[in-house]
Amino acid sequence: MNGFAQRLARVRKECRMTQNEVAERLNVSFQAVSLWERGETTPEIDKLPEIAALYRVTTDWLLTGKEESAVSIDFEEPLSDRLFNEDRMYTYVKTCAVMKRLAQTVSVLPYARELHKGQVRKGREHVPYIYHPLLMACHALALGLDDDDVISAVLLHDICEDCGVCPEDLPVNDKTKEAVMLVTKNKEKSTEEYYKDISENRIATMVKLLDRCNNVSAMSTGFSKRKIVDYINETEKYIYPLLQLAKTRYSRYSNQIFLIKYHLTSVVSTLKHQFYLEAV
Repeated sequence: MNGFAQRLARVRKECRMTQNEVAERLNVSFQAVSLWERGETTPEIDKLPEIAALYRVTTDWLLTGKEESAVSIDFEEPLSDRLFNEDRMYTYVKTCAVMKRLAQTVSVLPYARELHKGQVRKGREHVPYIYHPLLMACHALALGLDDDDVISAVLLHDICEDCGVCPEDLPVNDKTKEAVMLVTKNKEKSTEEYYKDISENRIATMVKLLDRCNNVSAMSTGFSKRKIVDYINETEKYIYPLLQLAKTRYSRYSNQIFLIKYHLTSVVSTLKHQFYLEAV
């Protein structure tokens, strides 16, 4: 049993609560609580504040056993560039990677954070750039995508384009290097060639779908209306067919692809409807 699981079990007993009582309070199954305490699965990131509040501890203590930070994830800020705290996400990804024995992900995390140091996302709040790959990694883990190559490629997917690192110099295996190379924009390729090459690689495909899902979700705070329209058009022309192809070609990810497709189409449809109402 890992330290996180041990702390969950210990603090529950100290609060004199049964696993059934915890499950009822958190609106999850008894089996979920049992699996958490045995270290076989981890709670989703948005459940951590609820668990901490229930046990009257901090999320820092749950994740690390320490009480160093008082920063918490803010889930109530509307239209904010930063929905989650990047330090908290970093700890979450690291904890999951250690628990699931994703050795490459563990080593890549500090590497990606160091290379993106000083870079910020587009938007009003100048959010550190590492926020983007960390949020993608959290999303992937929450979807059950605990593939070491996929999570590592997610964390590195913008390194070559934004930090000037050659794919062959990345501290990962050849499969991950190839995936990062494929998702890195190449001016010598047409857009059609770019997406075709991605579609033929399962790791690159999942990284691209997660990346687009994340970017579409953040468009309202960082994109101009013209760029939102262009992004929607590109999504419908290239990402939707990629989703359909991936569903058949990479059936092991069918559940994750369904959820990504649902999220993407929901956001795009809502934005298109909004633009239609504004035009009427």
